[in-house]
Amino acid sequence: LHFPPYVSHKAESLIRALLNRNPSERLGARGANEVKAHPFFETVDWPALLALKTPPPFRPCRTTANEETPLNFEAEFTRLPLPSVEILEKAQRDRTTSDTFSGFAYECPDDMDAVGS
Repeated sequence: LHFPPYVSHKAESLIRALLNRNPSERLGARGANEVKAHPFFETVDWPALLALKTPPPFRPCRTTANEETPLNFEAEFTRLPLPSVEILEKAQRDRTTSDTFSGFAYECPDDMDAVGS
């Protein structure tokens, strides 16, 4: 897993810990307090957040009549050229043949309930 230079070491550590392939070693396996104690969240005032006294870091614009207006995106992103169809098709093929998540399993909690009953 490679991270761009602008991703902080704390963010990288958090992401790696959340993506640990071993579920018993994965961050959060021993509860939410384990995640909250990670250095990435050291500046979060959890009681204030729970009491809704922490202002959100981002407030989206109100919607307009034209929902396709990119009001909530920085101009540096909305001015980027669009990729060609060939590039998009190749990216889709690469995603479907990637083994990035081999070794991971997901079971829908609803399915788990059905198994237990």
